[in-house]
Amino acid sequence: MRTARAKIVNGKVVTKAKLPEGTKLLLVVDEPQPAIEPNAEDVVAIRRARASIRAGRKISMDRLMKLLPT
Repeated sequence: MRTARAKIVNGKVVTKAKLPEGTKLLLVVDEPQPAIEPNAEDVVAIRRARASIRAGRKISMDRLMKLLPT
């Protein structure tokens, strides 16, 4: 899967990407998202996590994925 930027011009999808004829596309509307405003608790948790990583206390991505709910 590749990504490409495009916009609608006169009702048609226009992109500078070079795509072969017949390429199927999955379009996702790129809407602005509101800024994330972490609260004080979030900031403390992020700082604690970064300090742990710098101290060498980290886990692999595989282990993290196993810990997350499915």
